Amino acid sequence: MMTQIIAEWATQNGFDLLDSRKYRRSDSERTVTIEIKKVSVVLIDETIGLRPRVVSALFKDLFFGSPDGKLERLLLGR
Repeated sequence: MMTQIIAEWATQNGFDLLDSRKYRRSDSERTVTIEIKKVSVVLIDETIGLRPRVVSALFKDLFFGSPDGKLERLLLGR
């Protein structure tokens, strides 16, 4: 269920499917990769001129309370 929510969110927000559990979105300045693991999600944010940012969250922490807001902050926050 959790993987489906993240996959759906990624698709709706312009991420391309690379394989069954990996999504990527790129523009001229930034590449963001979402990797869905067994019980967590990993975000790799590669912005030109900056060190890559790697963030992970367990599903139980990500979806406690309001899932949409936490997902947005994790995946798109800086």
